[in-house]
Amino acid sequence: GLIKSLLHYENVGQYGEYLTEYALLSRSMEGYYVVLKNLYLPMKGKTTEIDLLMIHEKGIFVFESKNYSGWIFGNEKYKMWTQSLPQGKGRPAKKEKFLNPIMQNKLHIRCLNEYLKEEYPIYSVIAFSQRCELKKIELVSDNAVVIKRNDITKVLAKNSKYSGQLSEKAISEIYEKLYPLTQVGEEVKKQHIENIKNEKNLKK
Repeated sequence: GLIKSLLHYENVGQYGEYLTEYALLSRSMEGYYVVLKNLYLPMKGKTTEIDLLMIHEKGIFVFESKNYSGWIFGNEKYKMWTQSLPQGKGRPAKKEKFLNPIMQNKLHIRCLNEYLKEEYPIYSVIAFSQRCELKKIELVSDNAVVIKRNDITKVLAKNSKYSGQLSEKAISEIYEKLYPLTQVGEEVKKQHIENIKNEKNLKK
């Protein structure tokens, strides 16, 4: 059952994505939509991975899951965001910097646009875990939203003015185009993980 499949997710990141996906698939989001997960998009000879994507009548929603605890501060315009962890038993308070997830997701969206070769309304959704508190998040654009996972229905509320952008036919056409990207072989996945490791080593 559910618990068993949750245990199957060996790391918190995957578990977080799973919760977002579960919220999308089980809770009735309004409107007609389909969900795709783990899409490997071509990017300059490499691949970039989108965890979760919803093709909804209001547009395409690209999800980026973040599993931080503590307080989160961020501005859409700044490269780095901050996670602030309060003092705990025997450990001092500390602040950590992390890459602006909206910028990270922008890259995914750019690759998606190039791949689809057509203009669709595309929205960026950054879904943080329940364990954090979104203290001060400053957004400047209309097409990005930062939420905690259990507020997933708010994703649509923000963009309600765009209702009925995509017909069911368009939704299934986009789905047909993107579905093969979820069916990549182990080779591509391995190479993807290798590339990530190499990038991390370069940054050190």
